[in-house]
Amino acid sequence: MGIIKIQDLAPLTVNEALDAVKSSPRTLLKDLRLFDLLLCNDGESALRHGVYVFYNEQGECLYVGMCSSSHFAHRIGGHFGMSPKYGMNTFLRRAVKDLGLDSKQYQSYVDALPAVGNYSLLIIDANKTGKKVIRQLERVLHTTIKPRLNFPKGVPRTYTPIDTKSNFGDAVFPDGRP
Repeated sequence: MGIIKIQDLAPLTVNEALDAVKSSPRTLLKDLRLFDLLLCNDGESALRHGVYVFYNEQGECLYVGMCSSSHFAHRIGGHFGMSPKYGMNTFLRRAVKDLGLDSKQYQSYVDALPAVGNYSLLIIDANKTGKKVIRQLERVLHTTIKPRLNFPKGVPRTYTPIDTKSNFGDAVFPDGRP
């Protein structure tokens, strides 16, 4: 399972952390099992809170989301509601549209699955860091990576630019490092 711990990124510069994120192993969505979203790579601690990143087949970051109040299994699973009327399926609905299919038609979700199954997932484990840090981690990734399915019209003006030569830990941990 593709998981990075936020503590491993904290001492790096923003650029180095982004390189680590981009080069980390990911899990193909078609190979992902629910059980993979329950435990960290060590197999002994719960995988609960942090940020998740979806990539397309070409390795382009499509979507960054945060999980700060529920478990990854619940939050990521919510993105795959197979109905145009399901409110939490933000990623799948946008992926369907991005593939040129009609996101208002049930069949389009079925038609999109072979392509979406070849997309991949990376999780940045930020368990026990708090919602404020997880929200800031998501914002730093939104600002620097600019995932196109999060903001089809561009990153909001309220997101301030990040100095990519600065320390990643300083950018993410507003009240000091972990």
